[in-house]
Amino acid sequence: MNRFLCEPGGLMLNTSAAYHFSQTLSYISLHALPIIALATNSLILLLVLTNSRLNRSSFSVYVKSMAISDTLVLVFKLLSFENKTSTIFYSPTMCSALVFLCDASVLLSVWTIVLITVERALVVIFPIHIKKFVSECRARVLIMLIALMSVMFSSRVLLIPIDVSSEQKKRCHPVADWQNYRQINAAITEFSYCFIPLSIVIIGNCVTLYTVKRAIFQRHQILTNHVYHQKRTLETNESQLMLMLLIVTLMFMVYFLPFTITSLISMWGLPFGFCFTQKHFEHYLIIRSIFEFLKDLNFCTNFIIYCISGRRFRYAFFSLVHRRHNRLFSSLRSSKSTKQRTEQLLQQNIVKLGDINVKPTFEGSHL
Repeated sequence: MNRFLCEPGGLMLNTSAAYHFSQTLSYISLHALPIIALATNSLILLLVLTNSRLNRSSFSVYVKSMAISDTLVLVFKLLSFENKTSTIFYSPTMCSALVFLCDASVLLSVWTIVLITVERALVVIFPIHIKKFVSECRARVLIMLIALMSVMFSSRVLLIPIDVSSEQKKRCHPVADWQNYRQINAAITEFSYCFIPLSIVIIGNCVTLYTVKRAIFQRHQILTNHVYHQKRTLETNESQLMLMLLIVTLMFMVYFLPFTITSLISMWGLPFGFCFTQKHFEHYLIIRSIFEFLKDLNFCTNFIIYCISGRRFRYAFFSLVHRRHNRLFSSLRSSKSTKQRTEQLLQQNIVKLGDINVKPTFEGSHL
């Protein structure tokens, strides 16, 4: 970013409030979001695996893939940060390995969203051939192919050698001859999980929403023209589909589009030859840190999106909570009844022992 500054040598950020805000938000993103992702995505897997209605369609395959990959993204990101900064352990071989695993998980998660978008667009555009596009077996094959391609595509980072010489003070820093390759590799990876998927998701969802809206309008015209003798209420499947797609598209754009814009600015600078001053760069740093936090937030809020947009998923969650509550209440009630029973038996035994002690013996009565 120094080449985009109006005064490259006059930038002082170590003592500014923007720098401290960026560091604090980055710390929260690295340490708090993995815990949230682990909890929410584990709950998603539990709901899908325990509910037979959710676990028998292509939807379950995509949801399980996203839950696993989203969790791995934030966990590997945290491990990579700790490997660079921790005083307890440091492994140069883990530098490239953790970046490789994090990039592969990001690609799998993002391109799973692309698969969902393309599948729903094909289903809406060609509703007669729905069985050709929607299949659990087909979804598994596609997820395996994307996972394999993500691993192969991200393996380029494993070729970068790490500088382990005593003169190098920075951890996980590549050899001087490989620094340009590392920058090019990071730009290619960012382009593959940010720019291309975002464009496909926006275009696919716009086409789907337009097709569904046109279908609802045509049905409304047919019903209002009294083509059918008996009027029937419109089904809400199309409306629910529109709502779900709208929420998914909106959240994906909210999470990734601002980060994409700031990434373009960091790569190519401001348009029309403008440059950053000290104050403007501090504002840019705050905005960029917020947008990076939103990007990471995408990997731990799918549970909320599913509960809001999916009625069946919401019902499965409430039924699971209700079953757990009933089991806990029944176990507590059985433990209370067992405790009361034991107390009654103890009281009866105490009364019997008292009667035995009070009752005179045969020798005593004879005397």
